[in-house]
Amino acid sequence: MDMCYAIPGKVLDIKDKIVTVDYFGERKRARNEFHDLAPGDYIYAQGGFVIEKVLPDEALGVLESWQEVFSNLREADLRLAERPKNMYEIANSVRQRNTGNACCVHGIVEFSNHCVQDCLYCGIRKSNSSVKRYRMSADEIVSACDYAVNELNFKALVLQSGEDPYYTGEMLCDIIRKVRQVCATLLVVSVGERGVELYKRLYEAGSRGALLRFETANPGLYGKYRPGKILEDRKRLIKSLKELGYLVMTGFLVGLPGQTDEDIINDIDLTGKLGGEIFSFGPFLPHPGTPLNGAARPKLERALETIARARISYPDSKILVTSALETLDKDGARRGLLAGANSLMINVTPDRYQRLYEIYPGRAGTGIMVSKRIESAVALLKSLGRAPSDLGL
Repeated sequence: MDMCYAIPGKVLDIKDKIVTVDYFGERKRARNEFHDLAPGDYIYAQGGFVIEKVLPDEALGVLESWQEVFSNLREADLRLAERPKNMYEIANSVRQRNTGNACCVHGIVEFSNHCVQDCLYCGIRKSNSSVKRYRMSADEIVSACDYAVNELNFKALVLQSGEDPYYTGEMLCDIIRKVRQVCATLLVVSVGERGVELYKRLYEAGSRGALLRFETANPGLYGKYRPGKILEDRKRLIKSLKELGYLVMTGFLVGLPGQTDEDIINDIDLTGKLGGEIFSFGPFLPHPGTPLNGAARPKLERALETIARARISYPDSKILVTSALETLDKDGARRGLLAGANSLMINVTPDRYQRLYEIYPGRAGTGIMVSKRIESAVALLKSLGRAPSDLGL
């Protein structure tokens, strides 16, 4: 099924930078910072930001093709959320009541696996000498984004790397500007603790989302697994990203050795308190090239319970099904969506680099053509009554 990973909406009203949009009879809001809009225009939005103005003929064609499908999907979603019997079903019902059947589908380009940090849980830590390192050139990054947006139709992209100072602030800003020139997309940057000033420059260059997880809200565990690092510094940076205007994606690892149920509750709470609009947390998967190689993986149920608890605590949030959850269990994505999640991420890194970004072993989807991964994701969403849409602040 050829499709975009968002559905266009019609602008009803504009007040300052906030536009009210009609979306199959529902009114939602999005922030407009880049486009000259008037009531009656059609737009695509991602993460609460207007990313593209669409010609009426194109928009109406997409909406016509989706009208009946969307109605059927919504009915299927409602049926799956009816009469909840356990915590997962309760969370899914909360998700349906508060966010509807919209499901964000983001692409991710992993452009470097070099990292100056030495986190004990991460396969690309600087001390792992078995890693074959790579860096994509600026042209390669722009080309990968161009393909993802203009050929595969993604409306939101994450640009992710290890914490790699090879890419200077000016280089990163130049990449953002070049991508913006060729792609109508929400750009999310994930480059680690690079300082508030750099993130300010990246925002000015055109990025509007930032993915920066804190990994654990327990200061003791944080210091143990991130040697030489302090949790308060990470929290301060994430708060600053929110203040700069970024759509903040943050979260933690589930199942770190020594993590308790109380820690997980605190982790969920910190994700919300930091202003996380997209919650990103997945199971800890030990990598053979790290000091935690011998640690046990968490059970799938622990990860699902975390998703469910987060949904019940933060009903309006977007909650990501991570690739780690899919790696932990082949049915992880479906079960995660039914436990309250409403966001997916598909790897669109060029094939020759994908296997090298190994933060944990055996990552789901690696080695499978991106067209097949998209096809599988679309089939999963349709089977659960979800629509690939993303409107609303």
